[in-house]
Amino acid sequence: MMNAALLNSLWQGAFIAAVAALVTFLPPARNASTRYAVWFTALIALAILPLLSLWHPTDTFTALPTPVLHTASAASRVAAQAATASGSWLVLTWIAGVALCLFRIGLSYARIDRIVRNASPAPELGPRVMTSDDVTTPIAARLFSPVVIIPSSVAATFERRDLESIVYHELAHIRRGDVTGNFIQRLIEACLFFNPWVYVIGRQMIKERESACDDWVVHAMRDPDRYANCLAQLAQMRRSRLPLLTPSAIGSKHVLVGRIARLLNGKVIQLKINYLVLGASVMSFGILAVLLQSSEGLASTGSARTGSTDGLIAASACTFPHGYADAKPRNATPPEIPKSDYKSGLSAGALVNIAADGHPVSAKIVKSSGNAAVDRATVEAAMHSTYYPATKACKAVSSQYYFHIETGP
Repeated sequence: MMNAALLNSLWQGAFIAAVAALVTFLPPARNASTRYAVWFTALIALAILPLLSLWHPTDTFTALPTPVLHTASAASRVAAQAATASGSWLVLTWIAGVALCLFRIGLSYARIDRIVRNASPAPELGPRVMTSDDVTTPIAARLFSPVVIIPSSVAATFERRDLESIVYHELAHIRRGDVTGNFIQRLIEACLFFNPWVYVIGRQMIKERESACDDWVVHAMRDPDRYANCLAQLAQMRRSRLPLLTPSAIGSKHVLVGRIARLLNGKVIQLKINYLVLGASVMSFGILAVLLQSSEGLASTGSARTGSTDGLIAASACTFPHGYADAKPRNATPPEIPKSDYKSGLSAGALVNIAADGHPVSAKIVKSSGNAAVDRATVEAAMHSTYYPATKACKAVSSQYYFHIETGP
């Protein structure tokens, strides 16, 4: 079950990133705050959708375009096959990877705490501003009671107005909640460390986050050319990598070049979030979640429903490719679950071996509901169902079929 959730996040991430990219075309480039909010929403969606993939509705949705429908269906089948084949080693590997990533986050937290403890207050620059010899780039540090840390070398060499610009950029991170947002981003990256889409979305978040703080500075200082020159000077002084748990005035060189070009082109001064665009993104991700989680239903070739005094039980199928054609259900039998074991929201799946004449030979549980009686009823229903056999070169062959049930309210 967890295996499938992890693997599903790989192909689902592509759809999420595509939707976010389309939505970010709506606001102009100067509205970095809105664009950041859209990408942050995409990151949250990427974290939630794998959990939702543990639930597979059986209703067939036809709103998806045919190419998207086929892509989602094929990806869902491949993920299900890989999840079944991988066994417990995939989850164990994932747990080990998450533990390692969380350890890195812990080291970063300890490093930031050490930097703040060794820093010296700089009241002439502001009440929450400190200077430190331990950093070469200005940062906003600490999750709770955050402060701005300015490198001592920067404080000693930059002119007062440039220092004010730098401090204002870091204070913008604090006022916008970017320190907490960055922490959430790193936690999701730790949990989905294997997923390339989490880093694609993360890079866009960093780009728009820094641009949004640049807007705050220009709005206050009214001198984008001078501020752009200040950023270039800061980039030349950077010598070490930053801790994971802190946003900074200087990101990657590629992002910095884009930010400077944006400042010089005058595409700034738009601080407020466009909640209409943000709402559209949230709605888009919600619709996408429903449709993608229906990919198993979309891939199904048939379904059967039966009434029950305790609720609705749906018996459906998701085929596994075997040869040139898949096996199909002729008549799916709903499981007979004892009243004492019936609960809504239960889900189980059995892998059925089907003979060339269409009769089920054997079945075993590959997705347990956690209830032995429900699993047993699923296997019995799979064995009492009838099937059309798979075909290869126009001849019936033995095959396998994934028989899935869900209990309703």
